[in-house]
Parts: sequence; C-alpha cells; structure tokens
Amino acid sequence: MFRSKLKRKEHADANNDLDKYLSDGIEDESPNFDVLVWWKGKYATYHALAIMARDVLSIPVTSVASESAFSTTGRVLDPFRSSLTPNIVETLVCTQDWLRCSKLECENVEEQLEELEEIEIVVSQELENLSRQ
Repeated sequence: MFRSKLKRKEHADANNDLDKYLSDGIEDESPNFDVLVWWKGKYATYHALAIMARDVLSIPVTSVASESAFSTTGRVLDPFRSSLTPNIVETLVCTQDWLRCSKLECENVEEQLEELEEIEIVVSQELENLSRQ
C-alpha cells in the first residue's frame, strides 16, 4: 500500500515538475554559472526535468564543413573545422561522469527507501505490540 502511494506520488510529481520550474524565480546571472551543476543540484526538486536536461545537455554538438563530410579523402578535423574546443571536450567528459554517477546515486537512494520502509513496518508492529500490553 505504501509503495503504491509512493508510485502515485512520483507520477504526480513528474507532472508538476514543469509547473514548479516555471513558477520558481530566475537565477541571478553569474560569470561562473554552470548549467550542468545547477541541474544536478535541482535533481530532487525537478526530477523529470533534470533527467531530460541531463540527456539533452550531454549531446555533443559539432560543426563540420560539408566538403569534409562528403570527401573521399577522409576527414581532417582541425580547430577551424570543428567546434570541439578543449573546454567542450572536457565538459562532455565531465557530463558523462555526471551521468554515470547520478544513475548510481539514484539506485542507492531507492535501496535506502526500501530499507526505511522495512524499518517503518517493524517499528509500527513493535509499537502496536507495546500498546496491547
């Protein structure tokens, strides 16, 4: 019963993430603002949106000249033909690490919730036994 209530709550929360996000205030502009760090920090608040943001922001975006794409001599990607600067490459690598880490953290949280549910059942049974005495 408790699990079914949690599942219903998770479904309702997913529907309300967008409303919560849109109703929250705008973040102050900062030269050091990191969108990936912001979304990771808001994972619990906007669960469904954070997952979508994580998936979209981790997509590498490049621009390669069309003659390079259709060339029979092969592609030569140099700084003039690619938008993958060292900073972009570093960001993509860090994003991939973040994706792997976030998945593990979520699994751990689910296990902890299950353990807490079991503890809650045992405690409620013990309290019921004590109240009968």
